[in-house]
Order: sequence, then C-alpha cells, then structure tokens
Amino acid sequence: MNNSLKATLKRHLPTFMKRLANRFNLYPEFVPAQGKINWGDFKSGKPFSNDFGYDRGGPVDRYYIENFLETESAAIKGNVLEIADNAYTLKYGGVKVTKSDVLHVNEGAPGATYIADLSKADNLPSDHFDCIILTQTLQFIFDYTSALKHCYRMLKKDGILLVTVPGISPIEGGEWRKNWLWSFNEASMNRVFSELFPVDSFTVQAYGNIYAAISFLHGVGIVETDKSKLEVRDTSYDVVITIRLKK
Repeated sequence: MNNSLKATLKRHLPTFMKRLANRFNLYPEFVPAQGKINWGDFKSGKPFSNDFGYDRGGPVDRYYIENFLETESAAIKGNVLEIADNAYTLKYGGVKVTKSDVLHVNEGAPGATYIADLSKADNLPSDHFDCIILTQTLQFIFDYTSALKHCYRMLKKDGILLVTVPGISPIEGGEWRKNWLWSFNEASMNRVFSELFPVDSFTVQAYGNIYAAISFLHGVGIVETDKSKLEVRDTSYDVVITIRLKK
C-alpha cells in the first residue's frame, strides 16, 4: 500500500478507529481533535499513587536512573560514597567496591558512616573517594552548588561523580516535603556544571517525553509502562537529568 493511499485511509477513518490504530502503534501520529480526548483513567484529579509509584511496581524515573547507573557501573569501584543508603553501590558496584560509605544528614540514620549537610561538609575527607553516587538529592539542598563543590573536593584524581536530578516530577509528600526546593532541566545542569567545573570534565544527558512525564506524575508503576515509549526522547520534557563528572 503506497503512502498516499495510507494517508487517505487515515484521513477518512472514524476517530474511534484512529484511536484504536494508535494503541497498536499503527497510527503513532494520531492526535484527537479538540474536545475529542478520551480521558479514561487519567480524568481523575488524583494520582494513581501518592508514593511516586513505589506501591505499583516502582517509580518511572527509576527506569532512567538505574539505566544510567548500569551504564556507568564500571566507575562504581574502590572507595564509594552514596547518599542516604548504599543500595546502588552494592547493586552496580558489587565486588569492585572495596569500601562502601554512606552520607546522611540525620544523626543516627541506619547504616550512615558520615553525618553532614553536604553543602557544609568541611568535615568530610578530601581526595578520598573513587566514586560518589548522588541520585535525586540536590533538590533537597538549598546551596546545591556548594554541595557539588564538596563532592568534587572529596573525589580522588580521576574519581567519578554520578549525579541524577529531577526535572518534571511529583514532589515528596512526607517528611522531606519542606526540603524539596528545586527542580532542574538539561540547560540548567549544563549551566551549573559549566560554571563550577572544566567543561570537558562532565557530560549531561536528559531523558523523558510526554508519556514518561504523565505516567510519572500520575504514579504509574514502571512495570505498568511500555518501555519502548519511555525510550523515546522529547526535549520538551526533561523527567530525569543525569551527569557524569570526572575529576
């Protein structure tokens, strides 16, 4: 069937047939006319999950975060520092990790080996860590540029800093809500890192699209999503931004 015939058929199909074809990826360019949106389950003013989707199989943003860490797993070795817990250190570093440290802001936090506000971390050692894992943390730190400077100071020469930050995201609703101060995008992270560090020392990459953003905001579980649609990149929708920096 030639393209002109396909176009003619699509133009004259009734809306319900176009919508059905779109669901089977046979008409990916379909956009409902004004007033013809089928809201379905998304019509509710409430999300499906109030816990980022953890109760529905895991948050959508973790798809990008964990793919990033898996890609960079070779750098997670030696003496590794992670924030809040060491789950990613153990998962992606494994036997390559000789020492696993955990930084937490709260005294008495389980598993913490260092207690400090990362933006005021003068007590943490310099030139000490082979890798620092800083996932979804900077949004909670008012002076996040100071936190990044401390991370750089604490890295050994050739050490790697692995950072992820939220773009389009629900906001923490529990005890950390009052501390959620920032959201970012690819441009802001490029600007911040360019002003702090040599431009050839880091790479910034953003992930997301309208499907990922809506799914994440509604608390859809990652197991409920179509992974092929999460892979599509639309630069208008930064859901997660990742940064790899080498000292």
